[in-house]
Amino acid sequence: MKKIILLISILVSTLAFGQEEVPIDVLGTWYSLEGEILTISRDLDSVVFIRTSKTSVLATGKLTMSDGDLHITRFDTKDEYHLAYGITGTTLVITQPRSVRAWLWTKLK
Repeated sequence: MKKIILLISILVSTLAFGQEEVPIDVLGTWYSLEGEILTISRDLDSVVFIRTSKTSVLATGKLTMSDGDLHITRFDTKDEYHLAYGITGTTLVITQPRSVRAWLWTKLK
């Protein structure tokens, strides 16, 4: 019984330490020149986002890290994808899914 508990403890700790954390610099409210607002925040044990225009919600979901990229799991539609990103000061650049384009965000708070 002690061996089983030890084995389970090792497996759980290996999984926890193997996961990458979403950088704290990414959290906050961001504005794009297209007039969209992106809010990235912690919700219990996960990081969630909501992207809105002036009139509607465009996307919602969960962010995790995988191999240095943002792994997106959408809540508003059944979709998952990885996005490259870069952050410098108050500027965040995120590639758009299945595209060569990128969003350019400026941090509001």
